[in-house]
Amino acid sequence: LELHPNSPMPIYYQLSRLLVELIQDEVFQPETRFPSEETIASYYQVSRPTVNKAMKILLHEGWVVRDKQDKRSGTFVKEKPYVSLGFLSAGMSFADQFTPDVPIRSENIWVKKVPATAKQAKMLDLKEGDGIINMRRLRYAFDQPIMVCDSLLPEAKFPGIEHGDLVRDSLYATLKERHNCTVVRSERFAEAVEAVDPDVVQLLRVHPFTSILMITGVSYTFNDEPIDFLRTYLRPGVSLKSTIHR
Repeated sequence: LELHPNSPMPIYYQLSRLLVELIQDEVFQPETRFPSEETIASYYQVSRPTVNKAMKILLHEGWVVRDKQDKRSGTFVKEKPYVSLGFLSAGMSFADQFTPDVPIRSENIWVKKVPATAKQAKMLDLKEGDGIINMRRLRYAFDQPIMVCDSLLPEAKFPGIEHGDLVRDSLYATLKERHNCTVVRSERFAEAVEAVDPDVVQLLRVHPFTSILMITGVSYTFNDEPIDFLRTYLRPGVSLKSTIHR
């Protein structure tokens, strides 16, 4: 892993990507002390201000954390959140994706009624301009934002859904219990994209044009009726994990 002085990319940003790669390769283990800025500057033969800029990026993106407690001062590699691939399927709540020891929480960003665009109407088998419920939630693990989840539902099918406890409850469990609507099939598509939406950039605490994973798809009932158009953005550093039994 090398820095390239002749590259148009600033050295501090190159260094930040290099350090991230070392974290991803677990050269620096989670929960261990990260090398000091002086050590990094000496090893890569760069200035302290360059290292400081690179470290600010790592802190902003959530790869490391600074701890000022008496017995544990310094910069440490953050624990990596693993998201179960089960989140691609219907019926799994956010809490179900993690082991009990992982601290998680959710935050409602907005719940609003809007007219369906042509694309949204097509996905949900509606007419353009029909009312839909647009919900955005921000999910955290280890006190780090890891995903922005957007759900679009037909307003006519789920009156009052916006008043439910959609932070704590599973959306699909809420649909089943309150509206007698069971999701039996989901189609999901994963795509690497650049973070260009200013709201997503701010919520995930990433830099504009950072590469992130976008999951989109539609969920269906027994009658093959589309009832939810989902779009989820996962920040860098979140790993998808699955166990396959043969």
